[in-house]
Amino acid sequence: MFALIVLACAEDSGQPVSVNFYVLDENQHPLAQAQVEVRLQGQILACTTTDETGRGGITLPISGRYMLRVTKKDYITSETSLEIKAAVEAVDVVLSHIGLSKQEVTVQGRSSDPVTEESSIPSTLAPKQAAQVPSRPATLTDALPLVPGVVRAADGTIGIAGYAENHSTLLINSVDVTDPSTGAFGLSVPIDTVETINVTEMPYLAQYGKFIAGVVAAETRRGGDKWAFSLNDPLPEFRIRSGHLVGVRDMSPRLNFGGPLIANRLFVSEGTEYLLHKQAVRTLPFPANETQFKAINSFTQVDAVLSSTHTLTASFHDSPHSLRYAGLDFFNPQPVTPNADFHESTATVIDRMSLGGGVLQSTLANTRVTTGIQPQDTAEMLLSPLGNRGNYFSQQSRQATRFVWIENWTPRTLHFAGDHILQLGSVLSYSEDEGRLRARSVQIRDGDGRTRQRVDFTGGQPFALSDYAPAVYAQDHWMLNSHFALDLGVRFEEQTITLTSRTAPRAGFVWTPREDKKTVVRGGAGVFYDSVPLGVYAFNSFPEQTVTSFDPSGGIVGGPVRYINITQEAARSGFPLVDRARRSGNFAPYSAAWHLELEREVSRSLLVRAKYLQSAAHDLIALQPQFVQGQNALVLGSSGTARTHQYELTARIGAKSQRQFFFSYVRQHARGDVNDASGYTGNFAFPVVRRGLIASLPNEIPNRFLLWGTYALPRKFQLNPHVELRNGFPYQPVNVLQQYLSIGMGSQPRFPRYFSFDLLVSKDFQITKKHAIRISIPMTNLTNHFNPLEVHSNIADPYFGEFFGNYPRRILLDFDFLN
Repeated sequence: MFALIVLACAEDSGQPVSVNFYVLDENQHPLAQAQVEVRLQGQILACTTTDETGRGGITLPISGRYMLRVTKKDYITSETSLEIKAAVEAVDVVLSHIGLSKQEVTVQGRSSDPVTEESSIPSTLAPKQAAQVPSRPATLTDALPLVPGVVRAADGTIGIAGYAENHSTLLINSVDVTDPSTGAFGLSVPIDTVETINVTEMPYLAQYGKFIAGVVAAETRRGGDKWAFSLNDPLPEFRIRSGHLVGVRDMSPRLNFGGPLIANRLFVSEGTEYLLHKQAVRTLPFPANETQFKAINSFTQVDAVLSSTHTLTASFHDSPHSLRYAGLDFFNPQPVTPNADFHESTATVIDRMSLGGGVLQSTLANTRVTTGIQPQDTAEMLLSPLGNRGNYFSQQSRQATRFVWIENWTPRTLHFAGDHILQLGSVLSYSEDEGRLRARSVQIRDGDGRTRQRVDFTGGQPFALSDYAPAVYAQDHWMLNSHFALDLGVRFEEQTITLTSRTAPRAGFVWTPREDKKTVVRGGAGVFYDSVPLGVYAFNSFPEQTVTSFDPSGGIVGGPVRYINITQEAARSGFPLVDRARRSGNFAPYSAAWHLELEREVSRSLLVRAKYLQSAAHDLIALQPQFVQGQNALVLGSSGTARTHQYELTARIGAKSQRQFFFSYVRQHARGDVNDASGYTGNFAFPVVRRGLIASLPNEIPNRFLLWGTYALPRKFQLNPHVELRNGFPYQPVNVLQQYLSIGMGSQPRFPRYFSFDLLVSKDFQITKKHAIRISIPMTNLTNHFNPLEVHSNIADPYFGEFFGNYPRRILLDFDFLN
């Protein structure tokens, strides 16, 4: 794609201007022998050739707007119009190998005119910086909680803008890699293979679909011109108890390498990691207090430069992984928890070529997720206010696949009534989900061990589901002048299993009110649709429940009551942008959202942004017991709603990545139906179907302060602090029958305030000219703040309302081999 780059101008100083140009490749390595020319009205005013550091100096007779041309053999020529003035000390130019990669120009830390950017600007993470926080993220999703508005939920999933993970989408190289059955992100690609990470809450670009909360879009790294490799965390963390070595606790060696298979033509990049995590639960006795996670996570990418206008990229992500004792905690000891085995893979082929002065990108991809959930044994599950016993009630096996074909065309910039950057595209997706669930009886007991309710299950039936999801979209970034631009777009999509067609109009704007363009106002509004996971439509094949209720003496006071599984027909609504068939399962969850933000570049070292976001979601999938036409039923319908309001204040402090910090404060209100159907149709179902309740959403954080970054010291020392202060997660009190209790107008019960000050200290030791060793000391919860892990939430529990469990201060030693 081609970027129009216009930089701020200043009044003519009338004095000669000296400027240093630095030419780099995609990996930020200096490029020597690059030719730099500065032209005015077609005439060369000055030229230079860069040295070994990539630097070339030029003196011009006067400030003004010039044409900059940078060339080097086997690299794409960069031609850019820019304003050169006395205040500009350096211009960075990034040249890409022959292909279609984007060129970048940086003047005083600004890479482009804000008017050329989209109206819903993403939060961008630099993977190299993110990988150096004290938690040492191993995968893409591990790094996401560094983004404002993104949190790691108590169950390990990702929450965006207050919503659960399955309401957002994860794109790797423009391909949706979420589980077709559940919408979960799964085990994402190794972080060392990622080039860029962008997180956007309700983006207004019509190319994005299948979400109502946010989009995580990552691009992976291509192999470089020279072979390079790195080995991170090769040494295990041993478990030491009472001064004795007791096995391995954690292990996450990560091997990365890449380079040219054929010079300037064929490149390969590989990232492989082995992950072993034994997470100790502090509220249970050793050795029966650990979950065990094992994974092999591999991502391979091959890039071919077929010609100066045609490239081909193929990649394969493979991640078999297992989780033993899933959901282990004080109330669910090891015998009660299930084991889970997953195998996720995605194969992608991307073809890019010049067409009509623009770029056509064609993508073919296949995602496959195999899931197996098994209990520890065959005993009945016993639920109690004091803690659960027996074995997990459900087992399932499932295989879900998705095939997708994407065409995206960006024609040449059109010039009428301003400049128009268009994007036209189509998506054809086909998904399948097949498997079977089985369930055993569950007893619900009171605090004295007496059975108060018994839930028996039928055998269930195998299911085989399929779904076509075509979509077309068009969007226009219309730059009316040098200060104002509009994003206008519309997306038409269908999901055949839902029997619905949907229209999603979106619009946004970018305005720079001042000539220096250091102040930017953005805003917009749009309609977004969730993709309904195929697992929702497997519900009719789930085992059906028969519930019997008992009094404290053991006498039957209700039932047995048989609940049949019913998928409801969505009620007619006044929302005009959804066309539904009159049949059961015609669901189309959607949200209408808008935002407004103000950005100001205070100085080269300080960029601040204030943002307000509001969203209203409707027709969310919910599951509730109801009485339907004289029959008790568990009804899967679209009665769920949610509303969110979010304020964000963010700042980037520091111009250089070696000394740069990111600060954010998020004020959030997220309230809606908490009985989301995914709690029963997802991977780890809870056996009790709870009645509807409007409360704070599980991922709502009313206040969150976050500070993290990098500070380089002399002698190759480096400090990476991470400080987080926030409200605790909400929780819902339940009664002896495990049903949610309404709290009325009272305050939402929450965990206590969370605070953690983490720090990573590292030093590089140069072994040879090209190789170095990095010794790191990650330290977590340095203040030893009490951050409770669990709460007694059942009102029949004599300890109701008490919090317990904590991960204390922790200091480790890490080792990396760098090239």
